[in-house]
Amino acid sequence: MGSNQSNTTKATGSTREWVEFEDDWFSQGVSRYAYKGTFHGNARTEGERCVVKVYKDEYLVHLKDYAWKVDDRVYRKAREMAQLFNTRCEPSTAIEFVAPEFTKVDKRATFYFLGFIPFERNVKGKLAGTQDSVSNIIPANASVAVERFLKGQYIKFSSNTGYVNPDHPAPTLAAFSHFTYHQSNGEFLVSDLQGVYNKRGYSLTDPAIQNGGLELNVYGPTDLGKYGIVKFFQTHDCNDWCKRLKKPKISRATPTDQVVLENVLRNMPSTRSSSTYTYQLHRESGFSNNAVKQVQSSLKLDAVAE
Repeated sequence: MGSNQSNTTKATGSTREWVEFEDDWFSQGVSRYAYKGTFHGNARTEGERCVVKVYKDEYLVHLKDYAWKVDDRVYRKAREMAQLFNTRCEPSTAIEFVAPEFTKVDKRATFYFLGFIPFERNVKGKLAGTQDSVSNIIPANASVAVERFLKGQYIKFSSNTGYVNPDHPAPTLAAFSHFTYHQSNGEFLVSDLQGVYNKRGYSLTDPAIQNGGLELNVYGPTDLGKYGIVKFFQTHDCNDWCKRLKKPKISRATPTDQVVLENVLRNMPSTRSSSTYTYQLHRESGFSNNAVKQVQSSLKLDAVAE
């Protein structure tokens, strides 16, 4: 009496590889839903599992293609820093960041009555336990990031507010974050490290970058800027890899800047493993968004060796 059409993507990159993914997301963040998927169209990866991250309509409506371009820039910088860290510090456990491919949704979950009359399928809604039509969850022609599936126990090693997993402190990763601040001469710091650990080392995904420049949110919604940098070093325990690496030193801050900074930092929980988003800085501190942005612009952090 009918047939089903699954969610699919368009080809990724310059290959004919495409992905089929499930109706219901298994995880979500502020900007994307994550789905389990399977590679097709490439003999090398045919049938292998992957993760498809679909950008939400409410996120894309403002940023359009800028959304995935920001994520691509974050991944590229994180991968570049990981390669430098592996080469210069020679850790026994190497670090890699999974390289996503960016493409678009092609077809969405549909039931064809009598083989040709299309009906949208209902899928998991925006909140767990709810249902909605697929077009309300997966926008037409939505941007997606496709990543290979990471085999092993998925671990949140650190957050973008100074959290360090007490069961998996991972000193190599802590030193890596410190290294990124040193190597960029204070321009940014890579944090929010998560993924799996296996014989090859650390395979990581979804990093955050904290911008040391004049603006917040340059590297997406988890870019907490100088607040994220200062907070990282408040909880960071330096180890042997950190010797001679630069740290931030506040060289210019007005009394008002200092008050705002201290209150924002106090309300950035280093005990919370989940990512913190830029908009939460003013909501949780009680200061206006403009006041929070002003500190990012006027506060001067110098990267100095101790």
